[in-house]
Amino acid sequence: MANETAKILNGVSNLVNHCASVQKGENVLLINERGAMDSSLIDLIEEAIINAGGRPISLWTEPVNSEEQLQSSGFSEIHAADKLILNSTFNRVALLNFLTVNNHASLTRVNNRIRTLEAIATAHSLFDWRLVMALARKIEEITQTAKTYRITTPQGTDIVGRIASASEVADAFFVQDAELSRTERVFPGEVYAPVGSADARGVIAFDHPGIADRHPFQSPMLLSVTENKLQRINWKEESIRANQRDDSSGNTIWSKAQLQSLLDRNVERYGFEDVYQIDSFHGGFHPKAQRKPGQQSNSDVMHFHIGRIPASLSAYISNHSIELDGVPFWQNGSACLLHDPDIKLMAKEYGENL
Repeated sequence: MANETAKILNGVSNLVNHCASVQKGENVLLINERGAMDSSLIDLIEEAIINAGGRPISLWTEPVNSEEQLQSSGFSEIHAADKLILNSTFNRVALLNFLTVNNHASLTRVNNRIRTLEAIATAHSLFDWRLVMALARKIEEITQTAKTYRITTPQGTDIVGRIASASEVADAFFVQDAELSRTERVFPGEVYAPVGSADARGVIAFDHPGIADRHPFQSPMLLSVTENKLQRINWKEESIRANQRDDSSGNTIWSKAQLQSLLDRNVERYGFEDVYQIDSFHGGFHPKAQRKPGQQSNSDVMHFHIGRIPASLSAYISNHSIELDGVPFWQNGSACLLHDPDIKLMAKEYGENL
């Protein structure tokens, strides 16, 4: 019991001191989702903020999906906050737009994915967040200077292309946040910034539905790509799954029919040319994250964004290998950076085992 309590407190410390980096005198606003966030965990987070010299302010709310909700008087505390910890379902783009309009876009935001005492004590949450960010910076340094990519998987993905510049990538949230020097932090860690794609050709073996369902298809959905555009979708239809539903976001796609329906919807909104483009790709990179529904930080899953539009669709692949300019970057779902001397030295300094 004592050991479990120590793990919980260490996980909370990692969130407050390493990720949020709370400083003396800072006002730290916690936005907590009713019915989803454990109040006892919030008590510990507030205590850790006080111990760091900060002033915690808690707001309990329903999921926030629009800027209109943020404009209500209930969220007025945001304007006085020095740090924001989101323990709730939140529309990230809406929040960033709201902050930008109100001249508060530089506000550091922590998107906390951990909702329970049990989850804050896992290896995923305990892994030093400073090392997570060191990996993120290294990944970004490498991808920003690389010229070409090749991605393969055991399931049949084999696609090559040119790395597009950031200005060509349509993912509105990541582009805008990058311009603000990464004002959002995700705890315990999420995905690296999207890598733009151009002149792509080959096959994407879309091997499982996505965020809500990590179980593999019996046979992958084969997406044929030439001139950086999706050309054909080949798939052997499967039985409908018990958890299958329509997902208008395109984050989870259970069938060829669903994918085609979402593509058709996007064509009506944005036009054929942009909708069928392979916009970008990215994946998780957290060394201790495990594959499970609702999580993207595990390093053995990545996805392509289909559509150079704000509402791109996601095609997921697993156990991938990536070469950048012919040099191994990822191998069989694991980041080659884990063998980087600087990363290994930092891991030793923080007492982490890679």
